[in-house]
Amino acid sequence: MSSVLHPVGPEDKGIYWRRRLVTIVVLLVVIVLAVVGIRALTATDDAAAQGQKLDPSQVASTLTAAPGPSTSPGATPTDSPTGSATGSPTATGTGAVAPCEPAALNVALTSDATTYGPGKAPRFVLTVTNTSQTACTAEIGSGVRGLVATDASGAQVWSTADCEASTASQVYTIQPSKNRAMTTVWSRLHSAAGCPPDQQAVADGNYTVTATWDQIVTAPLTIALTS
Repeated sequence: MSSVLHPVGPEDKGIYWRRRLVTIVVLLVVIVLAVVGIRALTATDDAAAQGQKLDPSQVASTLTAAPGPSTSPGATPTDSPTGSATGSPTATGTGAVAPCEPAALNVALTSDATTYGPGKAPRFVLTVTNTSQTACTAEIGSGVRGLVATDASGAQVWSTADCEASTASQVYTIQPSKNRAMTTVWSRLHSAAGCPPDQQAVADGNYTVTATWDQIVTAPLTIALTS
């Protein structure tokens, strides 16, 4: 111990003290570096351990449903109804709507007035009403309906069949107690088969108008034309 506190040697004592001081400093530096290295390794291990712990909320937020079938924007389904019908089923299979029985339908003809003055065109409404308790389909196209006007002598002066431009099919589903109405306007002109042009206006007087739908004839309707 005395040699440590009181160095002995041929050299000056200050040199020995400086050597000892340098040695102590080096030892201290080595110790500090060793501590820092150990702490760094420990921190790295902790970080790795933390990285292995998954946050359930973060995992859940990354889950997405598997993509299902899709169509391009604007695309239409391939099973969309097409044709001249309204899309109501006409087949008689299970769950389909069957055609209306003639006895289940009431056909009526009405007009918007009984007397028409100068320049007034008669307007007629043919109404088909489903009187049954179930829905059914009915063909209402111009091919199965028509109106005829006769004068006081019984001569035919006008028929919608003479100038019918189209006979396209028009099938509609009619619910119970509901109806489908079709409007026809008479220009007060004579008509003839083939719809020849330059037909003359009918004379003033009373005219009887009847309508037919699928071989069902309505009650006659009487109107008066004046000038």
